[in-house]
Amino acid sequence: MFAAAGAGLLLGICAVPAAGQPLEAAPALDGVGRIVAVSDLHGAHRAFVETLQSAGVLDAAERWAGGRTHLVVLGDVVDRGDDSRASLDLLMALEGQAAAAGGRVHVVLGNHDVMNLTGDLRYVTKGEFAAFASEETAEQRDAAYEKLAARVASRNLALTRTEFDSRFPPGFFVHRAAFSGSGRYGRWLSGKPLALRINDTLFIHAGLSEALPDPGLAAINGALRDDLLQFLALRDGLTARGTLDPTIDFHEIPEALGAVDDEAAAAHPDPLVRRLLALRRSAIHSPVSPLWYRGNAGCGPLVEQDRLARLLQSVGARRVVIGHTPTHQRQAWRRLSDRVWMIDTGMQRDYYSGKGAALVLDGGAASVIYQGASQPVPVEELPARAGALSANLTPGELEVALSEGEIIARSATPAGEVLTLKWRGVELEAVFRPAPGARGPFPEVAAYRVDQMLDLAMVPAAVVRSVDGRAGSAQHLPPGLVPEARRAAGEVRVEAWCPLNDQWQAMRLFDALIANATRAAVDVQYLAGSGQVVLTGHQAAFGTDPGIPSQFAGAGLAVNPAWRQRLAGLETAEARGRLLEVLSRRQYEALLGRARALARK
Repeated sequence: MFAAAGAGLLLGICAVPAAGQPLEAAPALDGVGRIVAVSDLHGAHRAFVETLQSAGVLDAAERWAGGRTHLVVLGDVVDRGDDSRASLDLLMALEGQAAAAGGRVHVVLGNHDVMNLTGDLRYVTKGEFAAFASEETAEQRDAAYEKLAARVASRNLALTRTEFDSRFPPGFFVHRAAFSGSGRYGRWLSGKPLALRINDTLFIHAGLSEALPDPGLAAINGALRDDLLQFLALRDGLTARGTLDPTIDFHEIPEALGAVDDEAAAAHPDPLVRRLLALRRSAIHSPVSPLWYRGNAGCGPLVEQDRLARLLQSVGARRVVIGHTPTHQRQAWRRLSDRVWMIDTGMQRDYYSGKGAALVLDGGAASVIYQGASQPVPVEELPARAGALSANLTPGELEVALSEGEIIARSATPAGEVLTLKWRGVELEAVFRPAPGARGPFPEVAAYRVDQMLDLAMVPAAVVRSVDGRAGSAQHLPPGLVPEARRAAGEVRVEAWCPLNDQWQAMRLFDALIANATRAAVDVQYLAGSGQVVLTGHQAAFGTDPGIPSQFAGAGLAVNPAWRQRLAGLETAEARGRLLEVLSRRQYEALLGRARALARK
């Protein structure tokens, strides 16, 4: 009997997503006047309110004051902070108030919003659960404990009431019901888009990736979003049936359903379970999802700029506004020739040490107004990066520190002599390598300067410096690097903002350009936080043969227009002057020969 009912439910889910509501607004709007965008509230309700008040969207009574303004919230309303429910309630109230005034409120889903919907509760705070505690009865908690304790006992284990209350704090079960597909917040959130275009601007939580099966706006808000809705409907159905229960986390589902690997999942006798397990592997949960992809924020222009331009053109936009990735110095930035505008300024101060920020797009003008400010300011261009910085120094300041810093300690290592330098109260380390002659060449400095000219941001800052009367290079040694050997061995997981395959491709092009055919694993490291590749070991680079080394013949080097533009820049008078300070003329001319050869690819 259940098989027939189950088949009917499956057919219904596949035909029309049962969870949540239909998409509340068209995913593309034109002719909008003023737009205010904020991102990543993370339960910082007071900061959210103050930011909207600074932007003229809320009045002192916390009611809509934005008139015909369109407010866009780029997701992550929940998690990390205690007051997310208040922000959800405010947004739900503002929708009606804004509409009555001729404005609109748009919420684009973020990864944390979807995590709450699907049961991934790693970042829900006890305060967020506590906001629901008054609605949860002792009888509910007792029944849940008895059910879970019996399940645990069936595996010859025990669950004490103290352990239960710690794992599932007061309010947990009402919270889970509220975020189910049929609950107050789950139903509301599941009616929201994953991406929204207003005028010429795309709004998306994390970023737009060409690695998606279909990165188009219709597909993102269609098939990709449907995966989420079907998952919610299936989970609700299986929970109502008793196959699952609210205590089972998103990551525990395969084990709970007896399908710990792909083979077992595919062979599961229950078609509803098979479909649920398949939807767990949807692209919506992957690193290339618009909820998770950090390449728009983390990849350099040589990797990201051209492909993002193509993607934006395909959705009818000229720029994308993103959150998800907390910004440098916690301020809004624009990058990649103004195609990317980053507005996650760490509104949840207790977690990110930031402040609220509202991007204001009004006609052809763009500005940002920060929490508590009275006037907007321009959105600045993100400064040029370098291969790992220290102590919030800019690349220029870091070069001065390497050149002029006082040597307060030194030690010998296989890579060279490590110097501890002190400059303006800041301490940092550098590796000193003597040059073969007083006038060089200085290959590490040359590699850094070429990296800067390309805007590759992989080679740490390096300068010419004399130590004990010996001319050489002093190269910044960033703290906390993860060696490639440890990553390759699986000892350390590197979560890269810019996909590692993309960074490695850029590394191979760079090595082909500078004729560095002997790069070893010891010369490749990663920044622990961002997974940014850091390259050293260029002593054998910059040979005088203008041909691309034969070792790169089968490397599949792909040179895009951004690369060609930067390669041409190596021939300018400014580039020539800087590189001839650290390379011989023959080395420089050979470098240009390889640049021209690569540009022809």
